[in-house]
Parts: sequence; structure tokens; C-alpha cells
Amino acid sequence: TYATIKYSNSSSKKVGTYTVKVTLKGKYSGTKTLSYKINPRAVSIKKLTPALRAFTVKWSTTSSATGYQIQYATKSDFSNKDTITVKGYKNSSKKITYLRGKRKYYVRIRTYKTVGDKKYYSSWSSKSTVKTK
Repeated sequence: TYATIKYSNSSSKKVGTYTVKVTLKGKYSGTKTLSYKINPRAVSIKKLTPALRAFTVKWSTTSSATGYQIQYATKSDFSNKDTITVKGYKNSSKKITYLRGKRKYYVRIRTYKTVGDKKYYSSWSSKSTVKTK
């Protein structure tokens, strides 16, 4: 073999940041340390239910998360967005209130996991639309 590879932690399948150190051997020399990040599993929106100047979001849950972030906006590019944080991985729905009536909203969700004092985020789900009553 021309190199040895050493991982920083044996539990590197959990959410967090880890390092790999590659050391060349024999007639090759040098070392390189690289880091990689494992993010929590993403979830998707199951159902959007319109209500009077409000809507309810339901999503699939995952035990690899500390909580969820829900973003909603009236523009499809989320340029004028609001973000709501829902703590606890067992929560699977949230009612968003105090909205404008008869307005189309774009909604997406992602998970987050807190490891130590750092938060790791999954990718955003695909956007869904709902029209308030």
C-alpha cells in the first residue's frame, strides 16, 4: 500500500464534522488532512391544509433530527420568506397563522440536528403550494 488512512472518530456515521488524515508511505511522502460533514436526513411535506388566513403543514418525521425549520413565502424564489423553527423530532405538524387571506404561499421544510453547540441542516424539501382561505 502507498498510503495509510486514519479517521478521526470511529462513530463517523452520525451527524457531525469529521476528519480523515491520509499519509503517503514508501517512496512517496506527505500528508493531507481533509474534513467532511454528515448532515441529518431530509424530510418531505406530506400535506398542506388551507385555513382562514392560515395553513397547516404535515411532514414525515425522522429520529435523526433535533427539530425542523419551515419556510414560507409568497414568491416562489423565497426572496421574502419567513422561517419557523419546530423543536422536537416527534412533532409532525404545525399551523402557520396570521397570514393574508386568499393568497398563494410556497412552503418547504428541512431538518436540523444539534451536536454540541453546532447545528447541522439537511437540504430543503421540494416546495409545495397552498392557498389560504
